[in-house]
Amino acid sequence: MSTSNGAAPAGRNGTGPPTRGLRAEGVGIDIDGRAIVHDVSLVAEPGQVLGLIGPNGAGKTTLVRALAAVTAPARGVVTIADRPVRRMQARERARQIAYVPQDTALDFDFTARDVVLMGRHPHVGRFEPLRVIDHDVTDAMLAETGASHLAGQLVTTLSGGERQLVHLAKALAHQPDVLLLDEPVAALDLRHQLHVLQLLRRQAARGMAVVAVLHDLDQAARFCDRLALMHAGRLVAAGSPREVLTEESLAEVYGVHAVVADDVTTGALRITALDVLPGLAATEKRK
Repeated sequence: MSTSNGAAPAGRNGTGPPTRGLRAEGVGIDIDGRAIVHDVSLVAEPGQVLGLIGPNGAGKTTLVRALAAVTAPARGVVTIADRPVRRMQARERARQIAYVPQDTALDFDFTARDVVLMGRHPHVGRFEPLRVIDHDVTDAMLAETGASHLAGQLVTTLSGGERQLVHLAKALAHQPDVLLLDEPVAALDLRHQLHVLQLLRRQAARGMAVVAVLHDLDQAARFCDRLALMHAGRLVAAGSPREVLTEESLAEVYGVHAVVADDVTTGALRITALDVLPGLAATEKRK
């Protein structure tokens, strides 16, 4: 399996300017004294969607939380423009990285618009009032995510899928360089899945670096420029969808016999899982 991460020349090597994308180098993460993620290096380039894929328990959520500086890696470093994200002030980091977790539940009676407006706080001084532009960006992001009709509703009354759209709008209101999302379409119906994935493509086209944890491999193949395949806490393949999504890699990592072929309608790869291979399930092989 290919393990090229497709990294562009970095400024630290003197071969080009520092990237505004996200770079992880040798990242290892421990939880309760147990190594969960092992020596992961990858790059999320501006203008691209990087899909983080792998079976349940592969370490995807743990890794993306470290990329977002929610948790600190035990080893290695995560940088933007050669600057470690953990060393940035929280406000500066929030202007550069926005993160949408799996769990978007809130216990407070904020309206959806109030939540999205919170995404503007990194751009406003500590004791300064919100500006017209902050309200304009908030309304624009609600519209872009298809959540304008939810603006006046309390988030405690929203469904999981509706909350997901609101939190995506909040993340976009940060106007970040890097957008990190953990299973952004898992709670959405088919229409909203397509809407969000197309939205991520548009953000990348505008120069944003997008990293999304995805479970649907057909969606990953269609909407991602590059994929990073994780298994048992390790990055086992990285590259284009055609380089990563092979019948061999699916057998090795997912434990399934699958056929990989071109979809005649979309032109992207289509994965058809035919049977479960004998032996331990992929999630039982974690070292």
